[in-house]
Amino acid sequence: MTHELSSEGASFIKHFEGERLTAYDDGTGVMTIGYGHTGDVKAGETITQAQADSYFSDDVKWAVDTVNSAVKVKLQQNQFDALVSFTFNVGEGAFKSSTLLQKLNAGDYAAVPGELDRWIYAGDKKGVLAEFVRWAHLGSGKEVSPVLKERREKEGTLFLKGTYM
Repeated sequence: MTHELSSEGASFIKHFEGERLTAYDDGTGVMTIGYGHTGDVKAGETITQAQADSYFSDDVKWAVDTVNSAVKVKLQQNQFDALVSFTFNVGEGAFKSSTLLQKLNAGDYAAVPGELDRWIYAGDKKGVLAEFVRWAHLGSGKEVSPVLKERREKEGTLFLKGTYM
């Protein structure tokens, strides 16, 4: 069965992506606008709310298509929406190669929230101890992102319980 992203799912993703109607540098030199739209964005550009919504509708299609093609088990709408949110954030390659997808396709729905919780790191830890941890392969050496931690918890709750916020 092919799913579409629900309006509640779209609102869920938009909440975490944030909305900016004026173009900004995302911190990596990529000009961004709306709900994370990139590509043809120019410094100083502004858009309307309707344009931001239109960009989002176009931009999220690849994540919807990715989840529809990669997931081989039956999903409820809330489960599909949670997976589209996750995929939109981490990317197609990361989703398709994830242990989360492997476990889900094996029918282990209960494993999904725990697997989501593994995707909460961004940026490198600083300092001598962090350098040793990376050198000795004792951990990722990455910082836990409070924003990603909250997003993954909410995606897990959405997946299991259908609670959108």
